[in-house]
Amino acid sequence: MRNLKNLWKKVRLYLILVMIPAFIISFFVYEQERENITEKHRQTATLMLNIHRNQINYLIGETEARLSSLATALNHPVNEQHIKRILTETYKKEPRFSALYLLNKDGDVMVSTSPVKEKKKVSYKNILQKAEKSKKSVITDDIHTVSDRLELNIFTPVYDSEGRTTNFLLASIRVDYLKNIMNVLSPELYIKILNQKNQIVFTAGHSPPEKPDGGTVDAFLDQIDWKLEVYPEPVQLDEIVHSLLLSFLSIFILLNIMFLMLQYVLLKRRTKQERAQNEAQKLELIGTLAASTAHEIRNPLTGISGFIQLLQKKYQSKEDQMYFSIIDQEIRRINQIVSEFLVLGKPTAEQWQLNAMNEMIDEIMPIIHSEANLYNVEVEFQDCGEDPAYVYCKKDHIKQVVLNVAKNALESMKNGGKLLIQIEHHQEKAQIIVKDIGEGIPKEMMESIFQPFVTSKEKGTGLGLVVCKRIISMYGGTIQIESEQHKGTTVTITLPTSKEQVD
Repeated sequence: MRNLKNLWKKVRLYLILVMIPAFIISFFVYEQERENITEKHRQTATLMLNIHRNQINYLIGETEARLSSLATALNHPVNEQHIKRILTETYKKEPRFSALYLLNKDGDVMVSTSPVKEKKKVSYKNILQKAEKSKKSVITDDIHTVSDRLELNIFTPVYDSEGRTTNFLLASIRVDYLKNIMNVLSPELYIKILNQKNQIVFTAGHSPPEKPDGGTVDAFLDQIDWKLEVYPEPVQLDEIVHSLLLSFLSIFILLNIMFLMLQYVLLKRRTKQERAQNEAQKLELIGTLAASTAHEIRNPLTGISGFIQLLQKKYQSKEDQMYFSIIDQEIRRINQIVSEFLVLGKPTAEQWQLNAMNEMIDEIMPIIHSEANLYNVEVEFQDCGEDPAYVYCKKDHIKQVVLNVAKNALESMKNGGKLLIQIEHHQEKAQIIVKDIGEGIPKEMMESIFQPFVTSKEKGTGLGLVVCKRIISMYGGTIQIESEQHKGTTVTITLPTSKEQVD
């Protein structure tokens, strides 16, 4: 049941941190990609619109220019056979024309390139009048010629030598010719051509989408009131799938990497917490065992000490007194070790007092100097503060910590050196810095330096620094060690200070 619960917890975390964000980000990527493709299709449609517009404008303009040149070249009186031959040759060379005509002033068909059953008037009188009056070509798309088909018609007036209108040239451009050109150039686009009445002249391309992406693009022709309306190609699913899959895969892999990194951090944190908990439990067990052992040792030790004092009075010889002195020293040493054991136990209610940091260090400096002489080490003490730093503590505890750290420093300088003990003030904190130039601590030991029974000394118990850290932590302080092999070690003890002063 517990394993199933843990599994569900991991699955839920995976869904929240990986799957759901992956789909949300992919949705935004999809929308962005769709907009990009839509804009790309719109740009393509705009490009093709301009191409078709320019192509139709050119075709109309070139046809208009050709009719004007032909009208200028006609001789008067007009020779119908000669004109028919010219129109026929022109018609055969240009597939754009459905027919070419020569009309008289009244609009009757005089010459035609296509068979005409009877020469009858067609209702384009207004167009002819407009062309005669403006003396320019007139273009229309709503006039049916004799072919009875809707065509693009261009009427050009023909003048005699005195500038009077005698005839009209009519060119009918095939709408299906324009449509075929559009189908060849852009078969994938739907194109709609509207006249000035907003009627559809013709369409080209595929069937239009119901709702084109990004709307349509349109433009007007120059010589005729036609509007070209182009529908951009709709976005196809296969256009998005490739980039979407690539984006989704990248996002999915990235989120998985982040998820694994998070799992690693959480696992490392959990391992660290479990290790700290195990160390705390180990230290508590050691403290309990040490305290109970210390009490058991002190009871017979008190008896031994009493009997030694009685024997000192009974045996007064120098040799006996020397032996008793050695025994007394060893008893004191045992008592000191027992005292360290008691510190590892649960803290007891003790009376803390306000003590000046420099005074506590001054009291132990003779002991440190005495010990330093044995190792041929020079000791220097510096108090960098202008005013004394006061700390609430038990004086013997701080002395014990500094003596322990100083003793370790002296023992690391077997060939002599210099020991610096320095006091610094930093706002509401005071620091005791003990610096040596000894052998240093190996890197592999630095991580476990404050664990019980970890020591580099042959006869060390591995409890000295554990006791120091326990004491400093009890007063809300910290102890930090920086060391480099063969260059020395710096121990920084930080304690909170008090603004009160001793009267």
